[in-house]
Amino acid sequence: MSAPTTLAEQYARITRARDEDLAADLLALTPTHEGRDRDRLRAWAAAALRFGERMADEDAGEPGDTAAPEVSERATGGLRPGEVLLAEFVHRSAGDRVVVYTDALDYARRVARAAGWGRDYTRAALRETALSHEHAHRMLLHGGRGRSLLRELDHVVLSLGPLRLRGHVVGADEIAAHAYARRRAGLRRSPVALTAAIAATLAHRGPEPDRTPPRTSPGECP
Repeated sequence: MSAPTTLAEQYARITRARDEDLAADLLALTPTHEGRDRDRLRAWAAAALRFGERMADEDAGEPGDTAAPEVSERATGGLRPGEVLLAEFVHRSAGDRVVVYTDALDYARRVARAAGWGRDYTRAALRETALSHEHAHRMLLHGGRGRSLLRELDHVVLSLGPLRLRGHVVGADEIAAHAYARRRAGLRRSPVALTAAIAATLAHRGPEPDRTPPRTSPGECP
C-alpha cells in the first residue's frame, strides 16, 4: 500500500492510528533516533504515554500548586521555521512563567478543523492543553519526575556488573507531556494526533531546516 500523499489522506491515517504508533513516528523524526528499531521506539512511546497518564492521575489527587507559574500571552512568536510552539515554560530565579503563543493556537485550531477534529479542539481546549503540557514539563524538569521517567523507559547505555547507567530518550518527555495534557484536559482525541497532523502540514510545505517535530519547549525565553 502506498504512503498517503495528500494532507487529507494523512489526516485520515492519523485519525485511524493508535497513539503508540503516532508517538513512535514522532520519536522517529528526532535525528537522535534515526535508524532505531521500530519496536524499540514503539516500546519507549508506550512507556512514556503510560507515565504521562499516571502522572496526571497522581497530580489530580494532590493539593493545588501554590507556586504555579504566571501565564502570559503573545500574539506572535509561536510559528517558527519547522516548528509550531503553542506554549513555552520559562524557568527563572525571579519566578516561573508560561508564555502562550496565540498565533500558534490559531494555527493548531485550523489544522484540527481541517482534520475533522474541530469539536475536540476548541480554542479554549487548545489553550488548556498547552498549559497542562507545560505543567507536565515543569514537573519533569523541576519536580523530580524526570528521573522516574528515565527508570520507566529503562534505556540502559552502560552495564558494568550490577551498575546500570540509564540514558536520556530524546522526545520521551514530549510524549509523556502529551499524555498528561490529554488526561488533565479531558480530551477525547490525543494531542499526539494533533502534533502528528501539524507535522504533516509542515512536511507538506516542503523541506524544512530540520526534522524536529512540533513541540512545546521548556527553557529560557528571550
